[in-house]
Parts: sequence; C-alpha cells; structure tokens
Amino acid sequence: MTSESPIFTIMFALNCEAKPWVDFYRLKKSVDRPFTVYTKPDLDVEIVITGIGASAMSTAVGWIAGRADSRKRVWLNLGIAGHLDRPIGEPVRVHSYIDASDLRHNYSPLVATWGGDSEALLSVNAPTNSFPDAAMVDMEGLAFYRSASMFSSPELIESIKVISDNQEHSVESLNATKITQLMGAHLTMVNRFADSLKALGEPSDIAVIELTLEGVRRTHSQQLQLDRLLEKAAALQLNQAVIDLALHEGLEFIDVLSKLTKLVEGSAPPLKGAHANEVQAAKSVTEVNHG
Repeated sequence: MTSESPIFTIMFALNCEAKPWVDFYRLKKSVDRPFTVYTKPDLDVEIVITGIGASAMSTAVGWIAGRADSRKRVWLNLGIAGHLDRPIGEPVRVHSYIDASDLRHNYSPLVATWGGDSEALLSVNAPTNSFPDAAMVDMEGLAFYRSASMFSSPELIESIKVISDNQEHSVESLNATKITQLMGAHLTMVNRFADSLKALGEPSDIAVIELTLEGVRRTHSQQLQLDRLLEKAAALQLNQAVIDLALHEGLEFIDVLSKLTKLVEGSAPPLKGAHANEVQAAKSVTEVNHG
C-alpha cells in the first residue's frame, strides 16, 4: 500500500455476497475475528464481512475505521435487498436511507458516476416479505451510512443493492449460491462505479492549504472542521476553487472555515428530495423487516 492513496473499504453482510469481489481482487483472509477481513499486500482494497443486522454493521464500521492505519477511507456497501416490483437481479444505487422506526431520511450526495437506476432504502430489523411502494428494503444500509459518516465525508460513502426478492419471489427462495450469482452478474458495472468513487478520495492539490495555514492558530475542533471541509472539497473536485480563495496566515481561522464552508455548500450537488409516496409507503410498513 502507498502512503498517499486512500483505503477502499467494501462492506458486506454475507460471505456469499462478497465472493465475486474477493475472487476478482484475489484477496486472502487476513483477519478472522471479530469480523472477517480480506486483503492483499500492496493493494488498497479491503473487504469486510460484518454479519447480518444493523448492530453488526455499525460495530464493524467503527472497528475497521479504528484500526492502526489512519489514512482516508472510501466506503462502499454491497449486498442484496428486497423490493415490491423491481426485477430480480437489478443493481440499484441508494440515494436515500430511511429508518423504519421513525421514517427519518439520510440523503447521499451522489457525486460518483453510476450507470444504473437509484432508489430509497428502508432499513428494518428482521426478514420480511412485505415491501413499501417506493423503496428497497434491507437490514444494514442505514447503519452503514450513519456509521461511516462519522469517519469520512458523505461523498465518499455509497451503497449498491442487488434486488434479491420481490412480491413474486420470496426471500425464502434464496440460498448462498443464488446470492453469489446475483451479485457476480454485475461485477463489471459495480467495479466501474467503484473506480469513480475511489477517484473522489485520491490525494488533492488543495492539501497545500494545510501548509499555507501552518502559522494560523486553531483549536483541535477547528482543525477537525478544516480536515472535513478539505476532504469534501476534494471529493467535489474543487481543487482550483479552494486555491483561489487566497487563504493565508493573516486570516483568523474562523474566517478560513467560513470561506471554505460557503464554497463547499454552494458547490454541492442537489440532493434527491424525499418523495411523498416514499414516506407514505414507509408509514404502512413500520413493522416490515427484511434480511
């Protein structure tokens, strides 16, 4: 691994979901407990198998982020999900994450380039054969996004779900072999998306801002804010715009943060809004659960 490149972390709930990517990258198991991790020397990719459920996913994200390597991470959650009427095997990007307990939404900035469709994802607590009208259903997606957002900019956190069951094909018909086949069919398409996502986390020229501001006093909290803003700006490809802000040692640090915040917020892509039918559909399935 190089000291400059970010780590590309792919999170799966199940081994059978991960198998096509483990084989593609030719990874070997490097950690067995508390979570299974696949890596390869000199490759900035790691695959983590978390186990089923929100608790397992959120714990695994925190655990992997807290390991010795402190480099930036780019995160991708891959796995299966149910849907009312999308065809079995369709790969779908997640554009918003819905909590089944309170219907709160978390929206993804959607900066990386994806060639397919997108949909909301309702995360629930247990397997189900009931689906809302306008959302996929799984158990780990929301926990993944919320947990990873504690460690990386949202632009560097994405989820792709492959439809595994719907109103005509129940979850009971699934097995490990079928899941591996469904996931592996989209290896090329998902890897193309992964390349776009990874590129957002690559080192940027705006890192020179850190050197320029060496003489500016700041608190630890302000430094963390600066790090997050520069990471977001790099993901939004605002290198030259940041440099053009003419940040310098004569500025108060609060002014530095203000200028960067205005630039980033003014340049962020529009988020997909909450559709009324998404919320109405979710209201009818607060007891719905899916694996």
